[in-house]
Amino acid sequence: MTFKYIYSALSLATVLTITSCSIEPELTDVYTEEVAWSSESNVELSLNKFYPLIGQLYYTNQVNQDAYSDVLKRNTPTHETNLQILGVSLITPGANLLDNWSWGYRWIRDCNEFLDGLYTRGGQLPETYQRIAEGEVLFFRAYVYFELAKRYGASIILYKGLNDGEPKARSTPEEVWDFIAADLDKAADQLPPTVPAAKKGKLTKGAALGLKARAMLYAKRWKASSDAVEALKDLQLYDLHPDYAALFNQRRSEGLENKESILEFGFQSPNFTYSFDYFFAPTLDGGYAQISPTDNLVRQYQMADGTDFNWSNPAHAASPYEGREPRFYASILYNGAPWKGRVIETFVDGKDGYAVGGGTTSTGYYMRKLFDEELTDLGRGELTFYFMRYAEALLIYAEALAEQDRLTDGLEALNQVRRRAGFTKDLTATNKGNLLNLIRRERMVELAFEGHRFWDLRRWNLATTELNGKKIEGVKPIRTMVNDVPKFMYELVDVDNGRTRVYPEKYNRFPIPLTELQRNPIIEQFDEWK
Repeated sequence: MTFKYIYSALSLATVLTITSCSIEPELTDVYTEEVAWSSESNVELSLNKFYPLIGQLYYTNQVNQDAYSDVLKRNTPTHETNLQILGVSLITPGANLLDNWSWGYRWIRDCNEFLDGLYTRGGQLPETYQRIAEGEVLFFRAYVYFELAKRYGASIILYKGLNDGEPKARSTPEEVWDFIAADLDKAADQLPPTVPAAKKGKLTKGAALGLKARAMLYAKRWKASSDAVEALKDLQLYDLHPDYAALFNQRRSEGLENKESILEFGFQSPNFTYSFDYFFAPTLDGGYAQISPTDNLVRQYQMADGTDFNWSNPAHAASPYEGREPRFYASILYNGAPWKGRVIETFVDGKDGYAVGGGTTSTGYYMRKLFDEELTDLGRGELTFYFMRYAEALLIYAEALAEQDRLTDGLEALNQVRRRAGFTKDLTATNKGNLLNLIRRERMVELAFEGHRFWDLRRWNLATTELNGKKIEGVKPIRTMVNDVPKFMYELVDVDNGRTRVYPEKYNRFPIPLTELQRNPIIEQFDEWK
């Protein structure tokens, strides 16, 4: 048996950017197993292929997933995402844009092959290195199983090692969550708390604890989730970055300290960059403006004093973008926003929109968060992607504690995030339901465009009320001139063009793909999809 490595620009860039190691592999494209496991340098080549799982495409996947929710809207009406959420095309066992079954099991096979090789041929490697390498791949296996579990209700097939080729039945959700937790517990035990600066981006104990906290939240194992965050906090390595806007404008090349980053994927020009801005930035910047924030999201950004924004308030309606909280200005490009040395014009016939049909905003807004204001070549972005940051860990902690009726501690975690956002008055809650509603709103705003909203609504069992039978809104800014002075009126508009969104309850657990049912005769489709 041999290992074959094909060196592409991507794989080399991944080695250089993720690990920043000095690796001198043997110059051959075919390695025997003995050579592959003969040195740490050669094993690193196998490990590095897993790291694109945590952010190779910057935030493209996350933004695309948020477009299935109420926070982002695809600007082209005929885009496949719009066709699905509006019920023109439906999820079926044969067609599901959010399916990842084949993807997941290919990666699980890769993880199990690596672990098998490590156990059978890696004995000559230093024991400390073996433990760390095992911990890394256990993390990635747990992550892939988690991504499967959150789509298919955790009733999936568990391959704990190399499969003998025989068909295998689905495991129970309890077994799946137990397996994910066990992999992450072992990873956390074996991964180092920190890595040298030259290896920034490599997995650490904190990354494993953070992913466990996230996974156990989906599993509704509240204490396991809060315990994982407490273990993360006990490391005393993480804290909130003082500036929300600056947090999302960091480059690996700058070498800045950032305690909020629990696990990140770094980009560095010219060797390894991304094209995110090219696809999503305003047309006037040279972008394709594929996705825009909705007013459903924008009106959740409060006023700077912590009061709610309301279009029914005449003062708010007259100047809707004045006096809002700092995260609004860090996240949203609105009509009149300063941007790249100019002023955004999303009014009708303005330089940046508004229009329906694609190529410009259909909601009256563009994203600002995740864009690089200094970028001139939109195909060469190099900001940092955060797989997990400390603010998410605090919000996980707040929710897990609320579910355990620990309201005081849950409120403190929530208010830590809000204080960083500039609020000086802490929130209060009199009961669990009230606190959970506050946390849900905070996640919507704090984690906007980071790929959580659609999955949050599903796990809260709120997707059928928030995404079904609903029409998502934007604003149409209209400019008039009064004595040569521009005046603006903002008209709330239905961005779904009169159609109603469709999200039946059975979407809370996606169907097993038809191809899997055909090749595995001992599993059955979920009852709701038969």
